[in-house]
Amino acid sequence: MSKETYHQLYKKYDLYRSDIYMLCEEKPAEILFLFEEVCDELIKPLPINNQLPKEFVQSAKSFTSQNTFTNVYFAELTNRAFFLSDLIDFLALIRSKKTT
Repeated sequence: MSKETYHQLYKKYDLYRSDIYMLCEEKPAEILFLFEEVCDELIKPLPINNQLPKEFVQSAKSFTSQNTFTNVYFAELTNRAFFLSDLIDFLALIRSKKTT
Protein backbone atom coordinates (compact mmCIF):
# COMPACT_ATOMS: atom_id res chain seq x y z
CA MET A 1 0.00 0.00 0.00
CA SER A 2 1.20 3.47 -0.80
CA LYS A 3 0.05 6.87 0.35
CA GLU A 4 -2.15 6.90 -2.75
CA THR A 5 -4.11 3.97 -1.36
CA TYR A 6 -4.72 5.90 1.85
CA HIS A 7 -5.93 8.78 -0.29
CA GLN A 8 -8.32 6.42 -2.07
CA LEU A 9 -9.78 5.35 1.28
CA TYR A 10 -10.45 8.97 2.16
CA LYS A 11 -11.99 9.63 -1.23
CA LYS A 12 -14.17 6.51 -0.92
CA TYR A 13 -16.01 8.20 1.95
CA ASP A 14 -15.81 11.68 0.41
CA LEU A 15 -13.56 12.77 3.28
CA TYR A 16 -10.43 13.72 1.35
CA ARG A 17 -9.82 16.92 3.29
CA SER A 18 -7.81 17.97 6.31
CA ASP A 19 -10.76 19.40 8.24
CA ILE A 20 -12.65 16.15 8.73
CA TYR A 21 -13.34 17.17 12.33
CA MET A 22 -15.76 19.78 10.93
CA LEU A 23 -17.95 16.98 9.53
CA CYS A 24 -18.69 15.02 12.72
CA GLU A 25 -22.38 15.89 12.65
CA GLU A 26 -22.77 15.66 8.89
CA LYS A 27 -20.90 12.39 8.23
CA PRO A 28 -20.53 10.39 11.45
CA ALA A 29 -20.89 6.95 9.85
CA GLU A 30 -18.33 7.75 7.17
CA ILE A 31 -15.83 8.88 9.80
CA LEU A 32 -16.39 5.69 11.82
CA PHE A 33 -15.91 3.43 8.81
CA LEU A 34 -12.90 5.33 7.47
CA PHE A 35 -11.22 5.24 10.87
CA GLU A 36 -11.64 1.45 11.08
CA GLU A 37 -10.23 0.92 7.58
CA VAL A 38 -7.32 3.27 8.15
CA CYS A 39 -6.43 1.50 11.41
CA ASP A 40 -6.51 -1.85 9.62
CA GLU A 41 -3.99 -0.51 7.09
CA LEU A 42 -1.78 1.23 9.64
CA ILE A 43 -1.09 -2.02 11.49
CA LYS A 44 0.24 -3.72 8.36
CA PRO A 45 4.04 -3.79 7.87
CA LEU A 46 4.10 -1.43 4.90
CA PRO A 47 6.87 0.97 3.82
CA ILE A 48 4.54 3.97 3.87
CA ASN A 49 3.72 3.33 7.53
CA ASN A 50 7.43 3.60 8.39
CA GLN A 51 7.39 7.16 7.06
CA LEU A 52 4.58 8.22 9.39
CA PRO A 53 5.02 9.32 13.00
CA LYS A 54 5.03 6.19 15.16
CA GLU A 55 2.05 7.48 17.15
CA PHE A 56 -0.28 6.75 14.24
CA VAL A 57 0.77 3.11 14.04
CA GLN A 58 0.85 2.69 17.82
CA SER A 59 -2.65 4.13 18.20
CA ALA A 60 -3.98 1.91 15.43
CA LYS A 61 -2.41 -1.20 16.98
CA SER A 62 -3.79 -0.30 20.37
CA PHE A 63 -7.26 0.33 18.93
CA THR A 64 -7.41 -2.87 16.88
CA SER A 65 -6.18 -4.94 19.83
CA GLN A 66 -9.11 -3.57 21.86
CA ASN A 67 -7.06 -1.64 24.41
CA THR A 68 -9.64 -0.28 26.84
CA PHE A 69 -8.11 3.18 27.27
CA THR A 70 -7.56 3.65 23.54
CA ASN A 71 -11.04 2.46 22.67
CA VAL A 72 -12.63 4.77 25.26
CA TYR A 73 -10.65 7.66 23.78
CA PHE A 74 -11.65 6.82 20.21
CA ALA A 75 -15.27 6.21 21.20
CA GLU A 76 -15.51 9.99 20.88
CA LEU A 77 -16.11 10.70 17.18
CA THR A 78 -14.20 13.97 17.23
CA ASN A 79 -11.06 12.15 18.40
CA ARG A 80 -11.32 9.81 15.42
CA ALA A 81 -11.87 12.77 13.13
CA PHE A 82 -8.82 14.64 14.44
CA PHE A 83 -6.70 11.49 14.06
CA LEU A 84 -7.83 11.18 10.43
CA SER A 85 -7.23 14.88 9.82
CA ASP A 86 -3.71 14.68 11.21
CA LEU A 87 -2.96 11.58 9.16
CA ILE A 88 -4.03 13.15 5.89
CA ASP A 89 -1.89 16.20 6.68
CA PHE A 90 1.16 14.00 7.25
CA LEU A 91 0.48 12.10 4.05
CA ALA A 92 0.42 15.44 2.21
CA LEU A 93 3.78 16.35 3.76
CA ILE A 94 5.27 13.05 2.61
CA ARG A 95 3.90 13.66 -0.86
CA SER A 96 5.28 17.21 -1.11
CA LYS A 97 8.65 16.18 0.33
CA LYS A 98 9.11 13.59 -2.42
CA THR A 99 8.23 16.07 -5.18
CA THR A 100 10.74 18.71 -4.06
